[in-house]
Amino acid sequence: MVEKDVRDARSHFNMSRWSEYNMDDRIQIMAGIATMVRNKNMPLPRYLLMHHDARLSDADIDLVYQWARSERKRLKAEQGRN
Repeated sequence: MVEKDVRDARSHFNMSRWSEYNMDDRIQIMAGIATMVRNKNMPLPRYLLMHHDARLSDADIDLVYQWARSERKRLKAEQGRN
């Protein structure tokens, strides 16, 4: 089950291959992270069944959300300069 989850996640994006993504894809990934965490869809519910301590606190959610949002803005600014 864990292998399948990792494979599925990597089909959406793989941080180890970040440099291979174009700027539009990077911006979309950051938007997706912000949305998923803000809507409390991360970590996935089935992951939380096995790892109760992985639940994010409201402060954790806000931290990840703010990071993804600021990174997205930075990428958009960088895109505008190129």
